[in-house]
Amino acid sequence: MNVFDEINVAKHVVAESSLIKATSTGHIYSLRAIANTDNGSIVSRGAFEEEQIFKAKAYAAGEQPLFVLTPPIGYNSDRRSYQDECYFYNKTGEVMRAYELCEGDIFTVSSEAITALAEAPVVGNYVSVDSGLYKEAATAGTSGFVGQIIEKVSYTNSVSYRIFVVKTGV
Repeated sequence: MNVFDEINVAKHVVAESSLIKATSTGHIYSLRAIANTDNGSIVSRGAFEEEQIFKAKAYAAGEQPLFVLTPPIGYNSDRRSYQDECYFYNKTGEVMRAYELCEGDIFTVSSEAITALAEAPVVGNYVSVDSGLYKEAATAGTSGFVGQIIEKVSYTNSVSYRIFVVKTGV
């Protein structure tokens, strides 16, 4: 079964690994999703299950933050909804890909990932992890993952934000 079998009107986060150390020299984990998880979410590594697969768990301050980014695979179809990445997510029980985050990494998430202070996130403000996604703040947090919004990226039909990892909280 593919998540595209269960498309509904809810849009999910679209994410990019803009400049993440793990793509060349860090750890990339295979994690079993414990809940429906959007790409771009921050999780932690849980217990080992089998054959290089660990169970995912909710991120907590003091743990290594892992950036979920599973390549979206849809059907070869003429239906646009089957090809639009905003309908892709990692379903409970599926194996998803997660990248170890390091200070100085940069990644991009669509606006759906950030709970903004006002109408839209502000470049220069900070984000912390809130239920796997991001909560904007005017000042940097003191514990756990801290990212800074460094750029707004406008695409044809969406807006995304580049996040600079200020600290991982490990």
